[in-house]
Amino acid sequence: MTYGEKITVSEMSGRPGLDLLARMIYAEAEGESEMGKRAVACVARNRKEHARASEFGGTTYKDVILHPNQFSTVGTSRFLEPNLESTAWSDSLEIALNMDEVVNPISACLWFNTNSLYNKRSRVVNGQEQYTFNTANPSYQNVTEKKVLGNHTFFRISGY
Repeated sequence: MTYGEKITVSEMSGRPGLDLLARMIYAEAEGESEMGKRAVACVARNRKEHARASEFGGTTYKDVILHPNQFSTVGTSRFLEPNLESTAWSDSLEIALNMDEVVNPISACLWFNTNSLYNKRSRVVNGQEQYTFNTANPSYQNVTEKKVLGNHTFFRISGY
């Protein structure tokens, strides 16, 4: 087994958590700085370590990454077959393999979107920023923490 080798969707569950983490970092933040990649990785770490980790899939990277609807790039061609010759892949793998030492640039944030998607799904009411996950039937929740790094907005909502 080689980290990042070409796999199919049906093979994802047989992969080690750190391989899945590296793939997720690569697929979600390929064009971002190293700090942006670390921030994406820390969302997965924050979720697995959260008191409500079961809502995010569980307490391992594998559980969190493979939990349905957690990361939009899981199962895409970039996730299944990263460019192993790219700097983006080597950065992503390095971050994944050293997560115990990765400094968290996003504090307790549990979600992220591209800046444009975040802006489409958020609003400010009476000075309070709010976010909705469902644009078809919006139910806005207060944003309690937010950090913008590169092309991503990292955030946490009330209750988390």
